[in-house]
Amino acid sequence: MTHIEELGKLFDDFTKLFDQLSSLQQEKIQAAHQDDLQALEHCMQQEQALSLHIRGMQRRKDTLLQALGLEKISLKELPSHLSAADYAQVAPTITRFQTAYELYNSAAAASRAVLEGVLQELDRALEEASKVPQAQAPRPQGNFTDIKA
Repeated sequence: MTHIEELGKLFDDFTKLFDQLSSLQQEKIQAAHQDDLQALEHCMQQEQALSLHIRGMQRRKDTLLQALGLEKISLKELPSHLSAADYAQVAPTITRFQTAYELYNSAAAASRAVLEGVLQELDRALEEASKVPQAQAPRPQGNFTDIKA
């Protein structure tokens, strides 16, 4: 497999990963709306595992770009540094990757907004609960002496 083919495979792998992350964001939104803390925690654990997977893939990307002589180039700049033939070979996978990444960013922003809204509701509820005067415990009747040694 050539380095360009490996690059195409890497972009496919990133695309699949961002598709999974987008699905997780939707699950988090649903869990937050349903006040399902267990489902929310499960989503967050999966998200954490996928983020570790991204780190490994980034190392693969760095190694691959170094082999191509493009180690200082970002993924965004990559198309302008590839030959026309190489770019034509990976262009479809780059486009799918960019779309998946944009969808993930959109889903993550929506998820973050929903979770922040839920947290604000909880803060308001806690604030209201703290304003309600609590019944004071009845004081014991009788004479009591303060004993000091």
